[in-house]
Amino acid sequence: MKKMSFIMSLFMAIGCIVGAGVFARTPLVIRLVGNGLVWGFLLAAVFVFFKTIPEVILSSALPANGASYMHLTRLLHPALGSVHAFNQLVLGTMNVAIMSLVFAEYFIVLVPGLNTIVIAVSVAVVFSIISTFGIKVSGWVQNICVLILLLTLGIFIFAGIPNVQISLSDVLAPSIKLTKLWAAMGLLHGSLIGANVLMYAADEIENPGKTIPVVFVVSTLICAVIFALVGFVSLGVVPLGEWADYSVNLATAAERILSTKLLTFFIIAGPLLAVATSLNAMILMFSRAHFVAARDGLFPKGISKLNKYGAPAKAIWFNSGIGILAIIAGFNLGDVVLMVSVPGLLLMPIIFLSVFMLPKKFPQCYKNSFLKIPHNVAIGIVVIAAILSYLLGASVLSKMTANTWIAMILFYTLAFVYTVIRKVYMKKKHDINIFDNMRKPHQPWVDREEALKNEEIAV
Repeated sequence: MKKMSFIMSLFMAIGCIVGAGVFARTPLVIRLVGNGLVWGFLLAAVFVFFKTIPEVILSSALPANGASYMHLTRLLHPALGSVHAFNQLVLGTMNVAIMSLVFAEYFIVLVPGLNTIVIAVSVAVVFSIISTFGIKVSGWVQNICVLILLLTLGIFIFAGIPNVQISLSDVLAPSIKLTKLWAAMGLLHGSLIGANVLMYAADEIENPGKTIPVVFVVSTLICAVIFALVGFVSLGVVPLGEWADYSVNLATAAERILSTKLLTFFIIAGPLLAVATSLNAMILMFSRAHFVAARDGLFPKGISKLNKYGAPAKAIWFNSGIGILAIIAGFNLGDVVLMVSVPGLLLMPIIFLSVFMLPKKFPQCYKNSFLKIPHNVAIGIVVIAAILSYLLGASVLSKMTANTWIAMILFYTLAFVYTVIRKVYMKKKHDINIFDNMRKPHQPWVDREEALKNEEIAV
């Protein structure tokens, strides 16, 4: 099976991180913290590091497609993995729908008169087809899109810096309340999350134990610096008072520093390609999560089939198909994602607990992983990451309405009922205990553990 190289992995991560977040969130945070935006992006990167490092530790020692699901089921308990699988099912399908709709909204600005739903469905279908040709094809598409996207942001930054009307000291020593800066970090950290896409496709990456942690650090730092510079230029060319107008955005800033042709290029290659690269990465990430759950028997077995290109084509269409139906049905996608975000944030610290089990269940894999973090330090990071996750979860909880609460409870009740019925059916019809399947260690982990143990004995 063809695998993604380091460069392809880096571009896949950058493309997923850049996404539409920098275009959508930057104006919001400027209105909240003004000149504190630059520090907001840089501190958000620290936030992301602490929240993601426990998963990176796990993927460095025990890489596998489906990452968190695999670590939860094999290191902790199948029930936790099942909850995570359903959370990923909704997040994956709704992210396809949301990204496709955002793409359509930008596209019809350039070509008025087109139907938003038709464009959204079309772009979802196109990137799903691309994904079915395997990881290499998805990687090359991502490479091209990310290069153009980085060129676009580079033009904005280098054309804008000579025209800024503020000094570095204005953004490096802003007058801002700590509570507002914390709120900004909460908003902006979502713009920098994305490198974890690689953890879900680890089996399809060259040397994943090394590539995943290195790409995570490099891509997050690169994007944090780029976003901070974009924020600096935006603040410098559009006076702070004007940002109170909600129609002001990055295109407004670009209009003041770029020629007509470059401005058109910025609008086309900026938001449109940002959304496209995120959509490409989301399809890659979540289809693999569904694939491994189906392989264990939680979802229908057919979803776990690979095509001749080594891609889980049925899992890809399963994920995208539900997203496309959501687009056509006109669901309130924001409420749906909010509904599953809270359990996701509350479950995340449980995922981190898998780090505690690493030295016990796979001591050699942990000891010899590329990311050599002392266990005591790793536990400290887990504690900090858990606190941050719960704090962020509390902020999301405050935004939930009664209808969202009811929908969330209903969804997870149905997921529980389905799991029980599926478990009974698989045992009665095929004499398969799906929880036993979930407990079976991933064979490559077992092989590596044995090989490392034999090497140590030989020495």
